[in-house]
Amino acid sequence: MNIRSLLALGLMFTQAWASAETGDAAPSLSLDDARTQLVRAKELKGAAEKRYITEKAACQSTVIGFNCLSAAKKRRTEALREAEALEREGHKVEREAHRLEVEAKAAKRASEAPGREAKQQADVERYREQEAQKATARERNLADESAKLESRRSKLAAERAARQKKLEERRKDDAKMAEKAPENARKRAERERQHAEHVKKIDERARQYAETLKRREAAEAAKAAAQPAAAPAK
Repeated sequence: MNIRSLLALGLMFTQAWASAETGDAAPSLSLDDARTQLVRAKELKGAAEKRYITEKAACQSTVIGFNCLSAAKKRRTEALREAEALEREGHKVEREAHRLEVEAKAAKRASEAPGREAKQQADVERYREQEAQKATARERNLADESAKLESRRSKLAAERAARQKKLEERRKDDAKMAEKAPENARKRAERERQHAEHVKKIDERARQYAETLKRREAAEAAKAAAQPAAAPAK
């Protein structure tokens, strides 16, 4: 049942109760009829005032103006009373309709409250679950980032240690070479001296061989020259 149906039913009950209490047999009014009646009451008031002004002017121009004016006032008062009665009835119907509308909305909210609360609770639970999933994902991402960072740190530390080790080994090798440098220089000088002496001996043997060869050639030449001279003597 919608709000309009509830309003119509409530208005019917209210008017029936009012008629039973007052003993009136006034016809029931709908909300639209009540609003039309209020417009009619306003028109009646306006017409009564205009008629009174017209009649008042007419009465003032007659000899029996006092009785005429009293009658005009009476007619004005009766018309206004009728219009006000219509207004009261129309406003009463409007107020009752408004009250029934408020009650219908309250009843609808009350009837929908369990479902609305259940939906709100479901929304809260779903939000909490989503937030928990997001928190878990953030923690997992942080753990992965921390593991990657620790791995990079370990790798850099290992590389730095390896470079340091090579540097220390190179320093040790340089130190050993520096310690052996005088001995190596002495040995190199000794080798150079021995080589020079060896070269000198070779040069000496070559010189001696050349001199021996020259003497041998000179002797052979002298011997060859002496042999032809001795031949005629035989």
